This record gives sequence, structure tokens and C-alpha cells, in this order.
Amino acid sequence: MAPLLALLAVSCHWTEKRAPLDAVARVGEVYLSARELARMMPGQILPTDSADVAQKKISAWVARQVLLEKARQNLDEALEADIESQISQYRESLLIFLYEDKVTRQLLDTVVSDKEIEEYYKANRSQFVLKSNIVRARFVKVEKTSRDAQHIRRELFAEPFTESNLLTLADLCRRSAENYFLDDERWIFFNDLLREVPIQTYNQEEFLRNNRDIEVNTGQHWYYVSIADFKVRDMISPISFEKERIRAIILNQRKKEVQTAMEEDLLEEARRTGMIEYYLK
Repeated sequence: MAPLLALLAVSCHWTEKRAPLDAVARVGEVYLSARELARMMPGQILPTDSADVAQKKISAWVARQVLLEKARQNLDEALEADIESQISQYRESLLIFLYEDKVTRQLLDTVVSDKEIEEYYKANRSQFVLKSNIVRARFVKVEKTSRDAQHIRRELFAEPFTESNLLTLADLCRRSAENYFLDDERWIFFNDLLREVPIQTYNQEEFLRNNRDIEVNTGQHWYYVSIADFKVRDMISPISFEKERIRAIILNQRKKEVQTAMEEDLLEEARRTGMIEYYLK
């Protein structure tokens, strides 16, 4: 930014006697300094572009200050007082939030065991009613011209599907598939699968109940899908699907407990030291 500051220093001449030496613009009694302008400038900029960008930043600052000055002139005192009160409340809330966040990060135990997750799940099953259909599935998208297409199909639909099938399939997919997902232990939304595979269905629940191995031919590609399991809307969601959500709920509960305990401790200390007094009868 040094070349820009030097340019401004030699190219700007001000007649206002009270203008700071590094001022680059003025609106009323408010000045924009070269240092403030430098902070507005983008980090990566060519020297040849700096003067043009600086002028645009100055113009934007001037326009904002003119609007701000006009707003101040036309607001009644009650409204301006209300704004100042809101600003004060926001500042206080921000200070409290930052302090509570700092203390919480120091005291919060962030380790949530599988046992805690399971206990919460069992005690709150009604919270985990599915609103969308979910599946455990494998799918592969491969060009019809691929020499591995039929081999991929055989491995994907193998009965029983073994670890050997999975290893062979993974190798084939890395070599030939355009898209694939082989982790059928993981629950996913059926709608997410439909975004990857052009399955046509007007009743998802009925489709899932009647289809396990699915082939879709689009002319250029084969889509192979093997559905290992599914759960439909209004069923209880499996714990493995809700694990991260439960962990977040437990951590949020702990956070509230830490903040409540901190607040109670601070109040007790303030009472003990005579920091608090009440005057209303």
C-alpha cells in the first residue's frame, strides 16, 4: 500500500485548515484518512489499478457519509435515542456472549460416548420420527460402452454380497465408473440417491418395498443400484443415522449447564463481596 499512500499524499490538496495531514476526503466534519483507505483496499491488487480502486472506495465512503449525515439530521430525538439504546444493548449482549463462549470452551467436556448417545436415543425415540425416506444402498454409474459394465453388474448384485465382491467392485469402479457409492452401512436420504440415479417413481414407499436390485438404462449409461435396507416416513430413524445430531444435542445441553453454573457462581460471588445492593422496597 506504500505507493498508494504516496500517490494520495502528493495528489490531494486541501484548503480546510483543520484537515488532518493524511486526509483524502471530507464530508461535513468527518474525514477519511489515508490509513483508513488503505484498510479498505483489497489485498491483491496491481499497482496500475490501485488509483482507480482507491477512487471507487473514496466515492463509496463519501456516499455513505452523506446518507448518514442526512439520516442524523432527519431523525427525531426519540428515534435516535432508541437507536443508541439498541446499540448499547447489542454491545452488552456481544460482550456477554464472547465471555460466556470463552469460559464455555475452557470448561466444556466435548467427549460424548456411544453409551451416552444410545441412552439419549432410547429415552427420546419420539424425537427421531423420519420425515423423509432413507436407504442403505450401493450404486454405480458406468458408460454402456465400458468393457467393465457387465462385470460391475455381476459383482454389485452378487448373492450373497461378500467382502471379496466389495474389493473387486471397488477396483472396477475406480477404473471405469463415472460415479459410485459403495458404503451400504451408511444411511442416506432416498431423495439424495434419486439426484444421482434417474429412477422414475411416483410413490417412493411402494417402490422401496418392491425393489432391491435396480437397473436404469439412459441410452449412454447404466445405473446399477442395490438397496440393502430402507426406512420410510413416520418410522423411527436408526441410531446410526442420528448419531451426530444426538451428539450435538448433548453438547448443547452441557453448554447450557456450564453457562447456568457459571452465572450462578458469579452471582453468588457478587453477593458475598457486597457488589450487589437492592434499593427498592
